[in-house]
Amino acid sequence: WWWWSATRPAADAGLVLTGQVETTEVAIAPAMAGRIVSIDVAEGDRVTEGQTLVQLDTAALDLQVTQAEQGVIAAKAAVTNAEDNDDATKADVKAAKARLAQAEAAVELAKVQLGYATITAPIAGTVVGVVGNAGANAAPGRTVLTMADPADLFVRVFVPEPRIGEVIVGGEVTVETASGAETYTGTVSFVSDAAEFTPNTIDTPDQRAKLVFAVRIRVDDPTGALKPGMPVDVRLP
Repeated sequence: WWWWSATRPAADAGLVLTGQVETTEVAIAPAMAGRIVSIDVAEGDRVTEGQTLVQLDTAALDLQVTQAEQGVIAAKAAVTNAEDNDDATKADVKAAKARLAQAEAAVELAKVQLGYATITAPIAGTVVGVVGNAGANAAPGRTVLTMADPADLFVRVFVPEPRIGEVIVGGEVTVETASGAETYTGTVSFVSDAAEFTPNTIDTPDQRAKLVFAVRIRVDDPTGALKPGMPVDVRLP
């Protein structure tokens, strides 16, 4: 959840808001139905782009590839026979070559389907949730695990209406850890066009009566020290 705190006194005229570090999550789901043979990662694992995450059963798919390849062999033989047969017409040869092209396309399709059985990481990131388990049946579009993208860290804060005119997309802000020990550069990536009442998760009734605007800030964290859920302070100019 994103949350907001009231402005607190500061040494300068800057506005200080409090939020939590968030990150974009990516749902990983198969493109085809199949039995899950193995899930090769666990919650908390860091993975690289292209790393195998989930393996589906390939027995039927392997058979399809083999049969398709045998079809190509037969189609090639048919083309050779048609070309060597003095009684064969040009139309016969053309038809044989067309069947060969279809057989080769069937091989490519079978291999693509086989590739779908191995689910790989679309990005480098961290596994934050595992839903499926070995032996279960996977369905197309049904999430089996979730990854977090550490390259897309952000904080959402709620800026009081009187100060929203000072916030512009692309503007830089300062993001500090709750202890104040670490400071990061943040860039405003989104400013809501619509005002809303202050979220009622933590603040007082009189604060809820105030209109605020949601602001999203991307955080540059080259060290990887910031983690989702960490409380931070955002200092606006």
